[in-house]
Amino acid sequence: MRSSRSPVSRALGPAVLAALLLTPTAAAPASAAPGDGDSPSLPGMSATLAEGRPCTAKSAKKSALTPWAQGFLGVGRAWELSRGAGVKVAVVGTGADTSRVPALEDRVTGGRDVVAGGTVRDDCVGYGTFLAGLVAGRPQEGVAAAGVAPEARVVAVRATDKGGTTTPGALADGIRAATASGARIIHVALAVPSAPRKLKDAVAAAQKTGALVVAPASAREWEGGSGSSRAENGPAYPAALPGVLAVSSVGPDGAPPAGDTGQGRRTRPRLSAPGVAVTGPGPGGDGQFTGSGDAVAGAFVAGTAALVLSYHPGLSAEQVAHRLEATAYGAVGGTPDPGVGLGVVDPVRALSAVLPEEHASPPSASDARAASAARAVPPLAPPTARDHALAVVGGAVAVTLLVAFLAFALPRGRRRGWRAGPAGGPATSAD
Repeated sequence: MRSSRSPVSRALGPAVLAALLLTPTAAAPASAAPGDGDSPSLPGMSATLAEGRPCTAKSAKKSALTPWAQGFLGVGRAWELSRGAGVKVAVVGTGADTSRVPALEDRVTGGRDVVAGGTVRDDCVGYGTFLAGLVAGRPQEGVAAAGVAPEARVVAVRATDKGGTTTPGALADGIRAATASGARIIHVALAVPSAPRKLKDAVAAAQKTGALVVAPASAREWEGGSGSSRAENGPAYPAALPGVLAVSSVGPDGAPPAGDTGQGRRTRPRLSAPGVAVTGPGPGGDGQFTGSGDAVAGAFVAGTAALVLSYHPGLSAEQVAHRLEATAYGAVGGTPDPGVGLGVVDPVRALSAVLPEEHASPPSASDARAASAARAVPPLAPPTARDHALAVVGGAVAVTLLVAFLAFALPRGRRRGWRAGPAGGPATSAD
């Protein structure tokens, strides 16, 4: 039986095969899924301990793979411009294990324990240790995971009891201790349901010294039960206070976590960052954990702010926040998304972008000296999903043209027995 396919359809067989072989796949950012870069067998890190539970035991496991969040943010490329040297970041949380965690060695020091008194040396919960490692954990042999700003310094302030519970008053004391440490960036890794005058004044005092305050946009990590009742709905503090950079978490797809209903204490975020199944260090040794939540996302934003301040030392806290927002992936000047804010923080663009508004007036002598001290490194294009999409579209267009050419050329070649056509162009019939 004679085939009913046309010469073009017959030609499309090998052409489509060629297209499939040549078309670039839509590659997500490196390690863009939790299973790709983070071992699912790593123990989880909680923000609090249930009453009566012992302190978090050290992890006996670690992964040699690059965590998905590092690949997603293009942290390795950002390090070509800055590693956060010379910047101090305070993490106000559950403290930190300052002596037994290799990733924190020479990176994290203990600040004040405003609840129990004295200086922070340990971390029963482990959450503060985890966050400090995300901000400035140093690279280690055989482990790809490292902090966003591995040459920054972190001071760990404890504003919780042994199980991770805090109060607005304790949080205010913790913020004042962080301010007194001289930190330029203060990651308040806790959320409370109200902001009495003491807390408002502590945040305002930190901002007056020029510190950028970063805080989780929601209180999900500290709310009890499987879900939040309507009575618990409302803003989360200090994220809801003026000038505080509220941060929410996204997964490997750049979207809020699946099942996030928006209920509970939460404030509309200004930025987002990875905060789902993220790998980081924990207390007790060199083992790793996975953690999630808006405070985890805030650690990535705080680390990125440290990179920016190190590379652009003349910027104010307001200018750093503006740079992070203006260069976020998805930031196009429209209305912020209630789930992710202006977009997902982009360390490479935050470092390399030229923002005309920063140079609206002639630079001062100190700004000029700071600019001359910065390394002359050409800007880098951001490793964003948009770049991958454009590459795929370009490849698809090229393949479409190739398919069309093959569909036209193959049948004609067969009819001529693959002999070259006349040099003068198409043959014409004689009169």
